[in-house]
Amino acid sequence: MSADSKRTRGGTRHPVRIASVASAALVAGLLSGAGSRADEQPPAAAVLDYACRLPAPAAGTASPAQTSAEPVHAVVKVATQLPETAVTGQPIQVGPVQLEAVLPRAALTDLLPAGTTSVETAATLGVHVRQNEQTAEATWSQLAGRSDLPAEGADLSLRVTGEVPTVTVSSPGDLELVGGDLTLDIAPAGGTPVTVSCAPAEGDEPLLARAHVPGGEPSDAPSAGDSPGAGAGQGERDGIDVAPDAADTPTGADTCPPDMPTGELDLSQMPPPLPGTVLRDPITLPGQPVCAYAVGFGTVRKLDGSMVINDPTKTPALMNVRANAQTITYKSGPYYAALNSLAEVTLPDAESTFLGFGFAPVTAKVTFETGKLTISTGSIGNPPNREPFAVATFFQSLRIHDVKVNGTPLDVGPDCHTSKPYRATLRADFSEGGGYKDVLHGGVLSGEVDIPAFTGCVGKNGENVDALFTASISGPGNLVTMNQAEVCSPKGKDAPGCPPVIPPLPPIGKPSAP
Repeated sequence: MSADSKRTRGGTRHPVRIASVASAALVAGLLSGAGSRADEQPPAAAVLDYACRLPAPAAGTASPAQTSAEPVHAVVKVATQLPETAVTGQPIQVGPVQLEAVLPRAALTDLLPAGTTSVETAATLGVHVRQNEQTAEATWSQLAGRSDLPAEGADLSLRVTGEVPTVTVSSPGDLELVGGDLTLDIAPAGGTPVTVSCAPAEGDEPLLARAHVPGGEPSDAPSAGDSPGAGAGQGERDGIDVAPDAADTPTGADTCPPDMPTGELDLSQMPPPLPGTVLRDPITLPGQPVCAYAVGFGTVRKLDGSMVINDPTKTPALMNVRANAQTITYKSGPYYAALNSLAEVTLPDAESTFLGFGFAPVTAKVTFETGKLTISTGSIGNPPNREPFAVATFFQSLRIHDVKVNGTPLDVGPDCHTSKPYRATLRADFSEGGGYKDVLHGGVLSGEVDIPAFTGCVGKNGENVDALFTASISGPGNLVTMNQAEVCSPKGKDAPGCPPVIPPLPPIGKPSAP
């Protein structure tokens, strides 16, 4: 098993015949990530029993150096996906992974500051990878999330999500992933993190996922590379390779771009003021030069599949921001106030891999052409009915290229693209506990986009596949979810967020029903 970029290998002796079949196969799973959703196991959660040791409070605060004598019981739910069948010598996408740890409230009460309403949790899960008599170890260390703590209840639920390593098998046989030790770093806002160490309960078999690898000649072993997520770099062991650890992957840029973005703000998607509100003219501000990483998923409704946007495990693009470039306030009537920022980002190509019909590996790349982003945060109405809002809007086009079926190129031409740019408008609540804090502190925004018809998808031999892409991808209800990290300011290298931090991927959302 090995980490690898999502390259496919091998070939076919029937390139003409497979091209027409592959055209339909491709558009049935192009944007579904590594492993077609139609070929994957249902994302049912494995419910596991764990025994956890908590740090003992010292002088009213948590002390990670001390641990309680008796372990507490925790229920750990892990949801992930593997293709039902996999191909030897080809990277197998695991995940994304969603993990929920349910701990007794009483055990954590003395470890968190009084009045804590939410916590940030980072999780590291050891995973035993086994096939036949072979074994290897991996570490899923890029799992993170934010959880609200209810005022009442016997248990606390801590949820994290993230990308994890691909694996590659060199021989047939069932592949199994088994849960190992779990570490939870629980941090209240502005407080000291609490470290909770857990191990599978005695006698429990924490099976997370299983995939079948049919027989056949294994293809050439792939080289280690830019696989999604983080893993423990164990190298080849008994024919099993494991992806490199997150510490060995790029961490992104050290500084922000020197110049702030310029251009007009797009205020058309801001919520309107309430009837009777009289607004002042917008006031242009100098703006604050900052930058941040934003990563996420694009989910296509027709395919019920997702691809990673600005993949945090590769070389993500940095978003350049003119923060707080404009303010809008009210003169009279119901309250209205907004701060508007301008941003720009050149997203890297996204690569998608899946198994067409369960046996033919298909890869393709998607190029994004993204216009300037307007990010607005504000509030509408008077207390107690004041409504906070966060809106990010921009125009975008897609181009599909570098299509391969079982390693054989499928020619769609150099200009297979959406017929026109489409608007993407992402929204969130930026109130205390909301999904988006503000442009300086980031958070998660999401919204649905209407993908236009495709045009220009014509190969050298004249085969036009516009209609196939349009029928399988285009249409409304396609969800985009992005997680923006805290910004860094080039004028303050020691400021929070510097150097720019790559955030974890947000949870994959569910697109609209047809």
